[in-house]
Amino acid sequence: MKIKRLSINVLSLVTLLFFSCSKEKNEETPVFKGGTEYMVTFNIDWNSMDFPTNYPSNAHFSKLIGWSHDSTQNLFEVGDIASAGLKNMAETGATSPLDAEFVELINEGKGFNYFIGGNLSKGTGEIILKVEVTKEYPSVTLATMIAPSPDWFIAVKNINLLENNSFVNQKIVDAQVYDAGTDNGETYTSPNEITSPQKQITLFFDSPLGNGLKLNATIATVTFTKL
Repeated sequence: MKIKRLSINVLSLVTLLFFSCSKEKNEETPVFKGGTEYMVTFNIDWNSMDFPTNYPSNAHFSKLIGWSHDSTQNLFEVGDIASAGLKNMAETGATSPLDAEFVELINEGKGFNYFIGGNLSKGTGEIILKVEVTKEYPSVTLATMIAPSPDWFIAVKNINLLENNSFVNQKIVDAQVYDAGTDNGETYTSPNEITSPQKQITLFFDSPLGNGLKLNATIATVTFTKL
């Protein structure tokens, strides 16, 4: 009986540890506030055939992070100087202090909620998370770092899910690649070299991902599906 009870206790402990570890991989989105919900699927295809130049053996993507906001707001625009939070995300994949910047913007009435999803431990696959919007804040911006890289990230920016005063059932868009303008590196594994003064955010089409005019292929397709 003692052996059986010990086995049950060990099983319970293993189960608890399993779910605790699993929880760390789930979304870290704050409590939802009752908006219209969408499932977002980042279908990422950063592969060695389309992007063969120095393709890294440890290709991966950081946790998705973004927010819902009104259509006049955004996390960034091409030509902007990256905020401290965007810089840190683009260079290290960290969600802080970008999450705090979102909270501040939301408290100022510029957004509805922010979201943190999972990461991707390889170059191809899916990251799925749930977001919410309202008619006042119908747009979504989401980003994740290309890793390893100096300061490159992919994003979908200001995706408005409200059309003709109704939320769309589904919207599919291509993600773009951006250079945050904060690191001088030109290859995936370039040593850290701070760009000083900081440069503007730009769309990124250069080697090793493109030919200077366009990317070798679409790096990610993003689907918003109304729940």
